[in-house]
Amino acid sequence: MYSDLSVYYGRYNHKIMHYSIRKILAPTDFSDHAHHALGYARTFTERWDAELHLLNVIEPAVFPTEAGLTPIGTMNLGEEMESSARVNIEKIASSEELAGLKTQTALAQGRASSAIIEYATANDIDLIIIATHGRRGLKHLIFGSTAERVVREAPCPVLTVRPKNTVNKHAHREHR
Repeated sequence: MYSDLSVYYGRYNHKIMHYSIRKILAPTDFSDHAHHALGYARTFTERWDAELHLLNVIEPAVFPTEAGLTPIGTMNLGEEMESSARVNIEKIASSEELAGLKTQTALAQGRASSAIIEYATANDIDLIIIATHGRRGLKHLIFGSTAERVVREAPCPVLTVRPKNTVNKHAHREHR
């Protein structure tokens, strides 16, 4: 379709490249934010007749102690979390919303941003579509941002999707 673009960019006369989007990764933590981003992933997948990869990362369960956060390792919590995640991700993949799409599902364990980047690399993902949770201040400082880390380190382009119905109040104040 766009195999021979004759448009040039700026004064450097660099040809604008055409990129094929064959595999799209939509990480999910099963939140409303992730579900909202999945709508974008579905649209892009349909548009490019791509394969949609759904990934859930099970992060280690931790509890606070005097020494900081300590992993919970003695319970069967990990197995229960994995079983629940598998049921939920398969439910999403077989949902009416994704009917007719080529989908792959996967579970990973570890730090979410690292697992997403590793999955994207190992599976030749062309585009990652990830929700942001819109955390600010102390919550952002404590929990960090998985989406930010993915944007910085991903092997492919990343589309971040802000939570539905959010307005950047700080931006409005700055422009008054």
